[in-house]
Amino acid sequence: MTTQSKTGTHMVDLLFTLALFCVFAASALMVVLIGANVYQNTVEGMDENFSARTSVTYVATKIRQNDTEGTAYISTLEGDIPALVLEQELEGGVYETWIYYCDGFLRESFVREGNAVNPQGGQEILEVADFHIGRAGNSFALAATDHNGNTTELVVTPRCGIAGTGEVAP
Repeated sequence: MTTQSKTGTHMVDLLFTLALFCVFAASALMVVLIGANVYQNTVEGMDENFSARTSVTYVATKIRQNDTEGTAYISTLEGDIPALVLEQELEGGVYETWIYYCDGFLRESFVREGNAVNPQGGQEILEVADFHIGRAGNSFALAATDHNGNTTELVVTPRCGIAGTGEVAP
């Protein structure tokens, strides 16, 4: 064999190896790009649903934690802001937890019974586009809308009933 044919064989081997490496690098890059796109879509989907789902779940949990006869009812703040009121007796006094929607936030205020509640002064729980608290028979109807327009609804029926209705869940 001549040196020229050995050089040609080595050149073909080098080009084949280089081409194989380029195919591998391009495949790896495509897998990374596809994975990043899937991850981004997953994160966006979770973010879209987080505030609406979490807000109704939070309120439902508060209702269930306070499931004692006659301690949960709907009232209003400043005459037009619907609020869920949960009463509990602590250290010889009755205290109220007010949960309501005001200025783009689901808020919560904890006060002694009879004290006024300032809607803007409540603790901000979650930012949501809209939140409704209402009655549906002997249940509480909750609906939250996130900033993308997705609405999550939940109906919670306390086992001990809603204050002032005389109705108890079956």
